Amino acid sequence: MDRKRLEEIPNHPGVYLMRDSDGAILYVGKANSLRRRVRSYFDREHDSPRLRALVRKIRGVETILVGSEKEALLLENNLIKEHQPRYNVRLKDDKKYPFIKVTLDDLFPRVFATRLVENDGAAYFGPYTDVKGMRRVLKLIHRLFPVRTCTYRFPSKTKIRLCLDYQIGRCPGPCEEKIAPAEYRAMVDQILLFLKGRSRKLAADLRLEMHRASKERRYEAAALFRDRLTAVEKMVEGQRITTGERIDRDVIAIAGDGDDAVAVLLRIREGRMGGREVFPLATGAERDPAGALVKRLYGETLPPPREILCDREVEDREAIARWLSEKRGAAVTLAVPKRGAKKRLVDMARANAEHEKEALIIRKMARKDGTWEGVRLLGRILELPVLPRRIECFDIYNLGDRDLVGSSVCFLDGLPEKSRYRRYKVRSVGGVDDFASMREVVARRFRRLLREGDELPDLVVIDGGKGHLSAALAAFREANIVDVPVVSLAKRLEEVFRPGFSAPLRLPPGPALHLLQRVRDEAHRFAVGYQRKRRGVSTTRSALDAIPGVGPARKKALLAAFGSAAAVRRAPAADLAAVPGIGPALAEEIDRHFRSAERKERS
Repeated sequence: MDRKRLEEIPNHPGVYLMRDSDGAILYVGKANSLRRRVRSYFDREHDSPRLRALVRKIRGVETILVGSEKEALLLENNLIKEHQPRYNVRLKDDKKYPFIKVTLDDLFPRVFATRLVENDGAAYFGPYTDVKGMRRVLKLIHRLFPVRTCTYRFPSKTKIRLCLDYQIGRCPGPCEEKIAPAEYRAMVDQILLFLKGRSRKLAADLRLEMHRASKERRYEAAALFRDRLTAVEKMVEGQRITTGERIDRDVIAIAGDGDDAVAVLLRIREGRMGGREVFPLATGAERDPAGALVKRLYGETLPPPREILCDREVEDREAIARWLSEKRGAAVTLAVPKRGAKKRLVDMARANAEHEKEALIIRKMARKDGTWEGVRLLGRILELPVLPRRIECFDIYNLGDRDLVGSSVCFLDGLPEKSRYRRYKVRSVGGVDDFASMREVVARRFRRLLREGDELPDLVVIDGGKGHLSAALAAFREANIVDVPVVSLAKRLEEVFRPGFSAPLRLPPGPALHLLQRVRDEAHRFAVGYQRKRRGVSTTRSALDAIPGVGPARKKALLAAFGSAAAVRRAPAADLAAVPGIGPALAEEIDRHFRSAERKERS
């Protein structure tokens, strides 16, 4: 870098962009004195290898002057988000993290998961790195608060009829004005308190509503408020008290550096632990990763709490705190505690971060074995846009026209992820129609993934040929799925069919083909197991439930004594009569029933 050009940089607040020989942006930073900050990169030898590598690649520095620290922070954040420079702190896969959205601008707001954050007047809560945890939160909200799940706009020009959700108590029926907007909004306000972690305020409001409804002799409403209050109080009891101060604070710690860095954020609300988020990081060449992370996390939708505790010093701490205070509308403190209860919280966050960093390294090492080689080769052979780390496979299985079932299995980095296995009883298909069955199962799976804000797979594999692939593509259109690659694998010649290609692809023997076969065979095994289970249940039901006098209790006693319906069928009447609750008369009736069934089968 030319020293004369460094002297030309103004001594003024602003943002600087460091570029390489091709003009690509390597790093974006902000400073109160641009000249001093930029010169500091070239005036000394740096301890960090990444920082030394950054300095070696810099061929030009562009500066943008601003009028205040706040403007510099905002501009820096926007430029990093737009350009994603290699040497800035980045949240890995941050676009995939889901949020819980509350559509406050609607007359009757909805609450659902989304990955798209917009400036649309809605309230967003997240990001949730633990998707399962987010689903549990959503499930609890919809169980306690019957907000609507439909996508209608209110007021509506067309007549909307009550749906099943209203009949089962999952929706208060705003479509036919069964609830006033003010009453519905009061319920939404309670949901907001719940999502913000204001458990005590929510409990007090629910207790007040319960007593009011009871005095007004609205006993069903009082019971509803009582159930919500019980659930909230139970949740509060399960949260561990961390400090005697009933304030909101976030605790942030970072472990590792480079591409192996992990940040952990502990959410503490009203003095109680409210949750934990884990963010895999790429720390780049940041001299201040903690400050960079704080700006990334709270620069978008994450609302800053009253206090943020970090495990390391933060440059421009006061400037960042002023910016966050303005964003929050109340004072925000950014601190690095050295002793006492707050220091213990930071130590707890750091221990969590160290654990997550070790787990990340172990996962990376696991990818180096044969399964990871199969993932890498498969992505290259199929020319996929991203590495197929997460693969889901679908299969349909039937026995005649009875017990038509489907399955989906999931592999992560070439290994089964059994918590994501799903099985399906085909509902909409009469008779044997594998294509229609495949379309139904795939559509159901992806509609649920979208509804719950869950991760989409990097590759979908269909057990079958061209027809099955076409059915899956139709299901994708039905569920509004785009940009998810899908192929089918036919058993007879192990041919791979791809959309847009008339001729099938024959994979050479090796890790890629073995991975596809393993995924396909696992989906088939899971479907066959489910079909056999259903057939066994059906056989037991037809064999014992049709006998007069044999109810659930006697059926259970017979199966406990003999082990299966087939063994009951073979047992003599004397042995049947010895089972508690059966007796000689009913034993004779059971024996006659089975003998009659045998005669019908022979004829």
